[in-house]
Amino acid sequence: MAGLPFLWPSRPLSPPTSTMEADGAFKQPLPKEKPAMISANMAGLRTDDQFYDFLHENRSKTAVVQFGATWCTKCAEFFPTWFQLSKEHPQLKYAVAQVDTLQEAIKGVKYSPTFHVYRNGRVVDRVLGKEPQRLADHLWLHSD
Repeated sequence: MAGLPFLWPSRPLSPPTSTMEADGAFKQPLPKEKPAMISANMAGLRTDDQFYDFLHENRSKTAVVQFGATWCTKCAEFFPTWFQLSKEHPQLKYAVAQVDTLQEAIKGVKYSPTFHVYRNGRVVDRVLGKEPQRLADHLWLHSD
């Protein structure tokens, strides 16, 4: 082996001519007609329509949405704390939005988890990351 030199290709490799198909091991979750209810005041949102319906239904209340993903370990680690905080502030409405399946609603979300607080369908506050005390402070601030 020591006597054989390595030969680089004489021309660049061409890109594949066909796209690869998924082997079925990982499938996108199917959209559901209604949002999944995680608890009495927390919904699971998978489509843009569900997201905008949630905001429309709760336009007279303050709604807090966590943007996260199923593959996000920080989101999974923080979910028990998020769920407990939702019980401490029951006057707010809560939702968990899957960034993998949303298109329009996630514009501006660059970090996972991100929490948006909505009033009258508009974002009034944002909290980035999984800091329990900071999120608790923001929830307390928006609890009427």
